[in-house]
Amino acid sequence: MWYKKFLILMGLTVCVLHSGITQGQSKSLDLHDLIHLALRKNADIQVQQSEKHIARLKMGQSFTQLLPQADAEAAYAKSSAKGAVPNFVAANGTIEKIAWISIDQPLFDPDRILEVMNTKVEREKQSVIMNKTRQDVIMQVIRAYFNALQARGEIRVYRENLNAFQLLYKQTKLLYKNGLVPQLDVKKSRVEYLLQKNVLALAGKNYLAALNYIKELVGIPISDSLSISDFTARQTTLDSLSNYLKLALVNRPEIKILQLQGHQYVNVKRFTYLKHFPSVNLTAYYGWDTNDRLQALDRGWQINVNLQMPLWHWGRLHFDRQISSLRYRQTQVLEKQLRKQIVQQVTNTYNECRIQLQQMKAMRESVADAKEAVRMARLGYKAGTVTNLDVINTQKLFTETKVNYLLSIYNFYIARARLYRNMGRLTEDFSWLK
Repeated sequence: MWYKKFLILMGLTVCVLHSGITQGQSKSLDLHDLIHLALRKNADIQVQQSEKHIARLKMGQSFTQLLPQADAEAAYAKSSAKGAVPNFVAANGTIEKIAWISIDQPLFDPDRILEVMNTKVEREKQSVIMNKTRQDVIMQVIRAYFNALQARGEIRVYRENLNAFQLLYKQTKLLYKNGLVPQLDVKKSRVEYLLQKNVLALAGKNYLAALNYIKELVGIPISDSLSISDFTARQTTLDSLSNYLKLALVNRPEIKILQLQGHQYVNVKRFTYLKHFPSVNLTAYYGWDTNDRLQALDRGWQINVNLQMPLWHWGRLHFDRQISSLRYRQTQVLEKQLRKQIVQQVTNTYNECRIQLQQMKAMRESVADAKEAVRMARLGYKAGTVTNLDVINTQKLFTETKVNYLLSIYNFYIARARLYRNMGRLTEDFSWLK
């Protein structure tokens, strides 16, 4: 009997766990949840986090080149000899066993110092690129979220519209049986009803595609279920365009990236001049050297100070200086061009926000008027004062008006987020909605 109780207990446990998993999978996520999921699981974010970590490691690696380097080395050499004297000039004996430890300390090396400075700039640049990537991902999630809400809203509207056309179809058949309308009205109503079913199916397909795109952005498997919460509309105001432009030209990460690249080229140009001076290196050796004929044991130390100064490299340093100067000028030209593009982008999105605000107000009033028109058309059709086609067109206009109203709402929030992305200040704390 005990194993039966055990099986029953295990079955209950599995049911509870399965119920918990199902509830967890079907949990409704709002925009805040989706953004935070994307920032943790999005592939672009993860790749850029690795790049940022690599830049930090490279900076540490460059610093190690300024510190003392210790190496151990051993060798076994055999040389030809005549009369017990090695033929090879540098050999102490015909057979040599050599081992030593060397410590190398660069005292002045422009290449190594330049690498340290540029890796430091590269780390700053990767941090800015990380900020840019975060804003791009946030913008993608916002756009995908409101597009999904738009598709879901269309499903709701088209479902109500389908019910209205179904009711109209039934009403037309009843009027036809009573001899009040021709059979042509019945056929028109049925065709329009079937067309609206197809429109509803297409809206459902678009909604599923929008959800799958959100899953891709936030790192959720396609096989998992996902539902999203409605967005509570918020009252927002627009500041003056000049303020938005001023903030954009200061905060836009693309400008900072170009400036940091220009700083790297300036460093290259400056250190090219320093390469004309001698580089200094200090090396200390300690070890032993034995051979089988001249001496049994030889142990000692040695210190070398090496100076290396370029005399003639066929203009290589001059070419390096010219290339870095041209690269720097390129960044200046690109930055100037980018600033013009940013002004244009911010201006366009600002105007789009204003238009969407006006359109929301107009469409809100249009929905009420279209709804009243449908009511009057239905009454007129029953009374025989309007045709079946008038009722169909009025219902389609009402549906189109409601869809456009939803589109104006969600397009405004997308435009608002794009405005802050063009300013370089799109964050996950919803400050772009204030």
